[in-house]
Amino acid sequence: MAYVLGFIFADGAIEDCRRSSRTCYIQLTNNNKDLLWEVRNVIQSNHRLYFRSPHSRKFGDKTYHCKGTYNLRVGSKVIYKDLLSYGLCPRKSLVIKLPVIPEMLFSFFLRGYFDGDGCVNVYKKRIRVIFTSGSKIFLEQVAEQINARGLIRCDRRCFRLIYDRALALNVLDIIYQDLNEVPYLKKKYNIYQDFLRTQFPLRPHLTPTVFLARIRPDEN
Repeated sequence: MAYVLGFIFADGAIEDCRRSSRTCYIQLTNNNKDLLWEVRNVIQSNHRLYFRSPHSRKFGDKTYHCKGTYNLRVGSKVIYKDLLSYGLCPRKSLVIKLPVIPEMLFSFFLRGYFDGDGCVNVYKKRIRVIFTSGSKIFLEQVAEQINARGLIRCDRRCFRLIYDRALALNVLDIIYQDLNEVPYLKKKYNIYQDFLRTQFPLRPHLTPTVFLARIRPDEN
């Protein structure tokens, strides 16, 4: 459930519709059907997944093209109330803060958020991990919990927390602790694994934590 909570913080929304339908809803959105199906199973839901075709949205003077997405909408006053207690609210994007997560579960929460609003990319033999949010304080708290410095940049619509090189490997090491305990987005995980196989072909058994120790401080 720590993974699901992180996923909801990234790609979820809650709605209080008691005036119209006498209940409250949680809605999850992602363009990966298999991952959303796994989340559906974790929360023991039997609700259908709905597909929304690719579409365009206009923000200010720019038009953004959105991929097709799958949606899961579950009505539950109990879940809604629980999520409020963790700091979620309708139209949460700009105001969320990191909830109190037991240390032993933080990696699962982080993976859930990463699968929703994170990315990993490789460029010229360098690996980079990025978390995106409309809330700067949320990303600052994530960086503090990770206990590693990260670069926070602001673009027109959101903030991004960026880890590069050795620090990116360290963060991925946290994210993929106890790999099979909770779901994970295989596309992102495979980018990470391909990088390890390419850059460290003779040391496939080493974890990124070991790699980090082998890199000089001035190379971080």
